[in-house]
Order: sequence, then structure tokens, then C-alpha cells
Amino acid sequence: MRIALAQINPTVGDLEGNLSKILAFYEKAQAFAADLVVFPELSLCGYPPRDLLLRTEFLGAVEKVLKGLVKEISYPAIIVGYPERNQNYGKPLFNTAAVIVEGRVLFRYRKALIPYYDIYEEPRYFTEGRSFEIFEFQGRRLGLTICEDLWNEPGYVPNLYPVDPVKELRKSGAEILINLSSSPFHLGKGELRRNLFAEKARRSQTFIFYCNQVGAQDHLIFDGQSLVLSPKGDLLARARDFEEDLIFYDLETGEGLINPVSERLPESLIKALVLGLRDFFRKVGARGAIIGLSGGIDSSVTAVLAVKALGAENVIGVIMPSPYNAPESEEDALELARNLGIRTLKFPIEEPLRVMKGVLEEGLGEEVSGVVEENLQARIRGNLLMALSNRFKGYLVLNTGNKSEIAVGYCTLYGDTCGALSVLGDLTKDWVYELAFEINRERPIIPERVIRKPPSAELRPDQRDEDDLPPYHLVNNVVRAYVEEGVSPEEIVDRGISREVVREVLRRLRRSEFKRWQLPPTLRVSPQAFGYGWCYPIAHRFKMEES
Repeated sequence: MRIALAQINPTVGDLEGNLSKILAFYEKAQAFAADLVVFPELSLCGYPPRDLLLRTEFLGAVEKVLKGLVKEISYPAIIVGYPERNQNYGKPLFNTAAVIVEGRVLFRYRKALIPYYDIYEEPRYFTEGRSFEIFEFQGRRLGLTICEDLWNEPGYVPNLYPVDPVKELRKSGAEILINLSSSPFHLGKGELRRNLFAEKARRSQTFIFYCNQVGAQDHLIFDGQSLVLSPKGDLLARARDFEEDLIFYDLETGEGLINPVSERLPESLIKALVLGLRDFFRKVGARGAIIGLSGGIDSSVTAVLAVKALGAENVIGVIMPSPYNAPESEEDALELARNLGIRTLKFPIEEPLRVMKGVLEEGLGEEVSGVVEENLQARIRGNLLMALSNRFKGYLVLNTGNKSEIAVGYCTLYGDTCGALSVLGDLTKDWVYELAFEINRERPIIPERVIRKPPSAELRPDQRDEDDLPPYHLVNNVVRAYVEEGVSPEEIVDRGISREVVREVLRRLRRSEFKRWQLPPTLRVSPQAFGYGWCYPIAHRFKMEES
């Protein structure tokens, strides 16, 4: 039997478009004499559809498209994921995989493990499947699983589920396990999956065919890397990372292709962020990006990623010098723009700053300075960027803040927090520099001076970020430990960071939660990003820094 894994990039809600894509990949697999073609989890409607699943008209449209798909399928058979209405007790839906062949649904499997942690909210919509029957096809006994069903192992999920679908399907006689997945990317996720699934294959003594979604949806990025593993856990076939692909494995001949994937983390990160950017713009119907170019590291890296994702002709860099910007900053921003071949616009903000200060000073009857003046500059720049987004139809502002700054609130609401999408918001400052080095590996795109100079918001004379914050290398480590690893403050101190620094970073983290609630969606590339998966209250009195 020859099984194909169709690693596709569906769009949430584009039911006809997803159907067309499924049929196109089906025809390709048909041409290569496949017997069975597997598609990702919820591939018919796209993942995650979120509260579209609560709309009866949406579910009706899915059912209509599914009926159309069934009529189109002759041979080979396909397995496709879709939301199925639950006619009995429980939540309104099942997360279902349907096996279709010769114009009929041969078999259905309903996802058994329904995750509710981090970014996952499936119990809001789905009831657990409780049947672990298998089906026979071409003389083979096949068991279906969906995404989380493969993950019930210590260390891989926060709390173990009371049932292990793999064990149950093996008891039912499955010799081949097929998994439909929409498994989001984070750094190291590919290796993590491979190790877990290899252990599952060895323990169950079954082949594992894993078909993952690729592409991006809002803040989530899907890396693909669909694969086939032998009962010994050996890799037999693998799809590419971060792009659509169609791979095969022949159980009789052993024929299968192992495609290379990115081995270096900075390369994987760039691929992920470019895909996240490109799909966000494509799926919301936007055509270009507007970026405030400060001559700093964050805006430089963001601009490079935007050009890779959208093309230089669709990126506008905006230079907004103030009285406190060093001349070198504008020079560096212009050099970067020339290297990238993007259009630039220049709007000096000295005059609007003078006017805004005058309005405030007249109303207050006192001189305005300090943080008031600093934040005025950021908000003037934010206003200009958003005005340009209105001026250039189809252009969205990209936010350039990084995770370290966002964690400690080193950002101005309605200023440098504005934008439609946060590109670097899940990268600590050191990772931004890693990406800059990766970008410059072949030729100098980001000016060397941008990488060498100390980070500065340039909102007052001779300002440096570390005048206001602990050194970034300490901030980065505290943020990674506390936010991404869930380590306690005491354990962070035990790692060699002073108690004073830990307290200061976590105090700032606690006090700036209200800012994070108002940030644009952030492309997720770590195990724990701010935004949708970070669910802390704004108003609370538990002092994280002393816990």
C-alpha cells in the first residue's frame, strides 16, 4: 500500500479554496499511484477556526462542502479532517477524521484527547471521542489519531490524560497509526515531535504516518515536517519544513523520500517568521507593510523579514527623526533601505513635538519634560505610521518590539506598541541579534554599526536602554526562565542572577500586564508567547517577584 501525506496550507473559513486545494493535491497523489491520501487536522475548514465553530451557518457550509468532496473522491481513498456536529450530550462538536473512498464515507474517527492549555481551547467546542475502532484497507489494519492523541506522555503534556489512544488502538489490532495534525511551531518543536513519535512507534510496534498542517493563522505558525516512522522508530520519509509538500511511503517496496529541513535554529526562526508574515498579509487581504525605521536592531530585522515575506516593492520604511536622534541613526536607516531596495519616507517630528508640548504646558501651567516628553515622541510616531496605513490602501503597520522590552513594559502604549502584527514580540533581545547575524551571513544587509551600537530608544540626550533597565543579557535570561520555562524566582536566583535583578524584572513584568493586553497579535515562536497563551490578570496583588 502506498500512502501519501498531503501537507497543505489551508485558510480558515475559505471552504471552497480549501476544497480546491485538497482536490489538487488529491490529483497529484492519484498521478503517483497512491492508495490513500492523508490531509491535516480540520483541513476542510482550516485550523484553528475558533468561534466560527459556534456559528450554525458556518457548520452548515462545512457540511455542504464535505458532501461535495465525497462525490469527487473515487480512488485513491482520502482522510480529511472537519468539525462534525454532536447530536448527543456534551459540547456541540467532534473533531473528526473521515475516510472517504468510492463516493462514500467509509469510516470516521473522533479525536479523543481535547487539549486545554497554553494556546489550545478545544474543550470550548469539542467533545472527546470514545471509540478506538480500527478499519481495514488494502489488507492492512489502520488506526486513526488526531494531533494531541499522540502526545499523552510524561513531559510532553502538562497533565496526563486518563486514556492513551495509541494503546487502545493497538489493543484493537492496529498495525499502522495515521495522525492528522495541526501542530504549531516553536523553536525545537520538530526534534521534540520526532523523539516522541519514535518512542510511540517503538513502544506500540506500529508504523506512524504523521501529516501536519503548514502555513500560519493569526499568531500561530505551522512548520509541516510531516513524517513516516517505522515500528523501530526509524525515519522513513519526511516533508519539507515551512512549505506545502506531498510525500509518499510505499509499505511494500520501502520507497520514501526524506527531505532536508533546517537544522540551525536561526535559519528555522527566519523561515517561520517569514511564513507567519506572508500568510498573515495574504489571508487578511493586505498587500504591503509600513515600518518605522529607527536605525536600530529591531526595526532593521523586522524590515528584512518583511522584504523576504512581501517583496521590496511592498515595504515602506518611515524615518521620523527627533532632536534626540543621532545623525548616525538616520544614516543607518537609509543604508538599510538602500540595501533592501525599499521606498522610504521622512517625517521629522521636532515641530509636532514642540506643538504638543506647548498644548500640554499651556493647559498644565508648567513645563513638560521627562517621561511625558519621551512618550509624546513615541505617540507622534505611532500616529504618523497609522496615518500612512490609512493613506496607502492595503498597507499595514508592523510592530517592531521584542519580547524583552514587552516583558518589562519598556514600550509606549499607542506609540511603539501600535501595528497590525508583532513580528519580533516572541523573541528576546539576544535572539534578535542572532537573526541579524544570520541575515548578514552571506552579505552585509543590516549595517554593521546597527549591530555594534548599544540599544537606545533615543528619546532624550545620550539615552541608553540599560540606563533604565538591567542589562539585556540578564533581562533575557529572567524572561526565558520565568515566562517560557515556568521557573520560580528562587530558582532563577540559583542560576546565578542576582536577587535584585530578578525582583526588578519580575516587578516590571507584573506591572506592565495592561500593556500586553493591548498589543497586536504576536507571531509565536517560543513554547510560551505573550498574547493568546499568556492568561494573567491585570489587577492582582500576588507579587510574582517575591514568590
